[in-house]
This record gives sequence, C-alpha cells and structure tokens, in this order.
Amino acid sequence: MKIFTLFLIYFLFIKYLDVHSQSTQKGLHLEIGSLYNSSSLNWSIAGNAQGKSPNILSELKFNNIKSLGAYIKGEYKLTNSILISALLNKNEVINGEGTDTDYKADNRNNPFFEKKFISNKGYFTALKTGFSFPIRFSSKSILTPSILYYLTKQKFYILNNEMQDLQSTYQTDMSGIEISIKTNISLNKFIHTSLTLSYHKVNYNAEADWNLIEVFKHPVSFSQTSKGSGYNIDIVFGYKLNKTFSVTTTGSFDLTNISEGIDTSYLITGKDISTQFNGAKNTIYSFKLGIITSL
Repeated sequence: MKIFTLFLIYFLFIKYLDVHSQSTQKGLHLEIGSLYNSSSLNWSIAGNAQGKSPNILSELKFNNIKSLGAYIKGEYKLTNSILISALLNKNEVINGEGTDTDYKADNRNNPFFEKKFISNKGYFTALKTGFSFPIRFSSKSILTPSILYYLTKQKFYILNNEMQDLQSTYQTDMSGIEISIKTNISLNKFIHTSLTLSYHKVNYNAEADWNLIEVFKHPVSFSQTSKGSGYNIDIVFGYKLNKTFSVTTTGSFDLTNISEGIDTSYLITGKDISTQFNGAKNTIYSFKLGIITSL
C-alpha cells in the first residue's frame, strides 16, 4: 500500500492547490469503445494435500492469449462529492497457446509428460461497479478515490489441430473488492490525462473439463478454490472534440497472484480426491480506444 500513500502525498503538495475551484459537470457520462487484451495464466498442483509427492505434480500455462472485444463505461454524479460508476468488458479469444507438464520429482524435475497446445477460443469478461469520491485540487486537477466490486471471468480452451476431439476447458472466476486512486489532469482546454492505481482482493474459483480423460466426471472434472490479490495501472489520454464528445485511449496492466488453496478432482467412481493447489498468476495487458459523451 506504500504506492497509494506516496500517490496521495504528491497531490497534497501540488503548488496550485485551489479549494474554491468550480464543480464538475453534472449528468451522465458514457464511454464506449473497442478493447484488445494480451494475457497469460499459469497454475500448478502438488501430489497430495500436504503439498508434497512431488511439490509440483502438474503445471498448466496459457501464454499469449490474444482477445478482441468492446467495453462500455457509465458514470453518474449523485452529489458534488459522490459518483456511481460501472464498467463492463467483453472479449473473445482469437489466438493463444500453452503447455501442460507433469513431473515425477520436486521442483519441476524429471518431467514425464509435456504437451504443447493451442488456445484460440474462449472469452474474457470483466465488471467493475461502485462509488467514487472526487476531490478537486485545482481548476486543472482532480483526485478521485474509489471503492468497487471487482469481477472477472475467463474461459480457456485446450485444443490440438491433430486431435479434433480434444476440447478441454478451464474457467476462472475472480470476485472481490477493489480500491483505487485516480488523478485527472487537464493539460489544456482540449487534452486531458489520468493515472489510476488500483488494488484488489479476490476469491478464486476455477472449474475444468478434461474431456478426453475417462476417469474424470464431465462437464466438471476438477475444481480449484483459493484467495488472492493484485494491482492494476491505467494510463489515459483524452482529446475533447466539442462540448459533447471526446476521444480517449487507455493502456492498462493488471496482475493478480492467487495463493495456495484446494484442488478437488471428481472421479466417475464417485470418489473425490483433494490435493494442494499451489496457486496461480494472471497477467493482462490491455489497450482501449473509445469515445466519451455527456448526456
């Protein structure tokens, strides 16, 4: 949390502090646009519930998952100091790859299975909604802390052009709370920029269907549960076309680390087997291009 403290101190010492500046424009602000994501997700499990035999039994990596989609964001001013907002992203995966590796010994030694696959299907959905509290520091700068509900859903496919019947899937659901600090600075009457730093804590739930493994139940072969946390950085540049419309570009980086948890396999015999889920790491790079209108 040190980065948020430094961020706040910086703005408390802005030279042109002006507590009597004009209020922000009232009404509804809508932003819509296109979205490109490049993401990766990797996770592993141990051989037993104690995290041993071996400490990494199986490891799955989804790499360079490219997706295209659209987003819509709405922001409504309830009072001079309270905003309510919502952001929805929806992407379809167009390209990607990955590896599935199993090991006999600790620390990724003595691999006995290693297979590359393609992952050019799936989706990514994100939702953020909550309240923001803008604080105007001058006629050119606004600092806005926010508290938001945070939700992402992803579905990955494991495919192989030489095995058309391979249609395995892995789905994740991360939900929790996000806090953020945003600074918006007007460089002139046409151009503005903003920087947002966010921190989130989430519950992690995943389900997989290993469709060719006959010993597993289907459509849920195993599940994983845990908790995690992460951060996000957004950098925005906008250009005001007229009183009603602006164009905007956004670059984002999002990283979420998932802690150790429980992996439960569901067998056709009716037996459930639990082992240690070693955690996961999810990384997303995003670029948005949109248009903003005030109603």
